[in-house]
Amino acid sequence: PPPRIWETPCGMLNSIGLQNPGLEAFLSNIAPELEKLDTEIIVSVGGSSIDDFIKIIKSLNELPFVHIVELNLSCPNVAEGGIHFGREAKTVAELVERVRNIARMTIWVKLSPQTSDIVEIARAAEGAGADAISVINTFPAMAIDIHSRRPRLGGITGGLSGAAVHPVAVATVYALAQKIGIPIIGIGGITHPEDAVEMLIAGASAVQIGSGYFSNTRLPEECVDFLTDYLVQHGFNSVEDIINSAEI
Repeated sequence: PPPRIWETPCGMLNSIGLQNPGLEAFLSNIAPELEKLDTEIIVSVGGSSIDDFIKIIKSLNELPFVHIVELNLSCPNVAEGGIHFGREAKTVAELVERVRNIARMTIWVKLSPQTSDIVEIARAAEGAGADAISVINTFPAMAIDIHSRRPRLGGITGGLSGAAVHPVAVATVYALAQKIGIPIIGIGGITHPEDAVEMLIAGASAVQIGSGYFSNTRLPEECVDFLTDYLVQHGFNSVEDIINSAEI
């Protein structure tokens, strides 16, 4: 229920969940438009059971223009009492392995920070056949109107994203880069071009921008321009030269 978004001093809360038109509407209405685009198409996939994921992947297999699927493992697993898929290594491994067995496209696995050992979870995904790991998702958070004493969000709590989570995201990317051998997609609080470069140095091979786009729709272009200049200024030949290059 609304309101579903609330701005915080260092980010934003959202209580939107995984709202989407559903598989059939995607295939009928959205997919034909995506096919017209001259770019890599990445589809985010969620479900309440492993069978849900499998059903969606089978349908996406029929769309040759879908190059990558990102499995959102922050979805509640109904079969396990509603806990997130990404909280248990065994469940992650089972889901990724089953998807890997049927998927023709590249598989990214998006992990939640709400786990006792995200390195273990990432290793499980890698071992089951994931091509890359996306980290991090949002953190559970809350804001209250002190005058009405009611939550700012209609859903009471929401996910915190934005600048506040950036240092945690950088630390997570760095930790995973030391332990896994597949690419990492850095997510979390990229609000300036410098933040994107920091993610790459920590170990990310690419980045995603979410909340930062709300306040600056040119941020992706600015990141590309800044990165190009940064490489020249620091004597690097390519982006690959700075990935996982932190001097520790």
